[in-house]
Amino acid sequence: AVVSTQSGHYGRGFQRVQYAKTEAFYTGAKGWGLRADQDILPGDFVMEYCGEVVNQKHFEKRMDEYGKKRFRHYYFMTISKDEIIDAQNKGNLSRFINHSCDPNCETQKWRVNGVLRIGFFALKHIKKGEELCFDYQYQRYGDDVQKCFCGTDKCRGTLGEKVPDNKSNTPLRDEKTEKRVDKKSGVYQSIAKITREDGSLISPDYALQLSRLMVQTDLVEHRLAILKILQSTNDPVSLKRFLTYQGLNIIWSWMVDLSEYPTALRNECKLEFIKVLKSLPITTKNAVEDSKVIKVLKKWVDNEQSSNSSQADSSEEGVNSSVVAEESDSNSQSEGSELYKQVVEDGQVLLNQWNTLKEVFKIPKKKKVPTATLR
Repeated sequence: AVVSTQSGHYGRGFQRVQYAKTEAFYTGAKGWGLRADQDILPGDFVMEYCGEVVNQKHFEKRMDEYGKKRFRHYYFMTISKDEIIDAQNKGNLSRFINHSCDPNCETQKWRVNGVLRIGFFALKHIKKGEELCFDYQYQRYGDDVQKCFCGTDKCRGTLGEKVPDNKSNTPLRDEKTEKRVDKKSGVYQSIAKITREDGSLISPDYALQLSRLMVQTDLVEHRLAILKILQSTNDPVSLKRFLTYQGLNIIWSWMVDLSEYPTALRNECKLEFIKVLKSLPITTKNAVEDSKVIKVLKKWVDNEQSSNSSQADSSEEGVNSSVVAEESDSNSQSEGSELYKQVVEDGQVLLNQWNTLKEVFKIPKKKKVPTATLR
């Protein structure tokens, strides 16, 4: 999952390079590492993972090149299917963050001004002088086993699990494994910890955990299960707290991801999104406009209307029906279904409700101008 930072303070951290104070140091068996030079609170933005962004083709070439040069360490991190960060030669201090089986940091993907970026965030209170670490959770290629030196009670002994040879071209820190959550012991277990028996959120105090869980969730069935939590929650305080923690921005990123879903699931997911958006206590039009959810919803509604009108115009002009079918082939299974019609109807109702909301304009504070004094 990807979080938009257009209206979030973490976005400014990425843009203004507002990182936590850190310093590189030699750890011994693990080589160089990175430690905190200040106390870092849980959830705080630590720093961005920086380097050269290359595509899959160049990634494979660099893997061969680094292998021939017998490099011991690699610094690849996957952003998307065809975007990989290589911090081997160009990067920042984040390249020194070592692996741990009991980490105090995690990686999250954020969309800053339309560009995907990866940042490190604290999982727990990190004291000054404590080493920063995160769980690589990468997959191992070949028979070479890399020993883990994290030294924690939860140490697994080695890094990574062996992958069949037919997947040997996958980046070391693959997008799917970097935030991999097991169906039985991961997402559903986390859901059980923050929900009541009726599926609703236990209290407003769990809204932050819900937002973090949404950021880490990629699978369709997991996302639908989380949307059910929001639908089942009737406590307005809990829902308001969820919105405070970038809730609408996370929902927007999920709505955008629908293009990657199987066609059969798109309409079901769209309907679930609309149900959730109806249940949220949105009080101003600014909220839906700043998060861009209103633009996506308008697109869903307009696509159906434009599809219907184009078919009607074509029939009136005597155009062959096969041509019309060819032009709308990509939408025939979804937009022509009864379920999609329900999506459009409910979506239009929601848009009408949002159009009645007031826009809030904040008057910027006047800057104090120092007055001249006579001496």
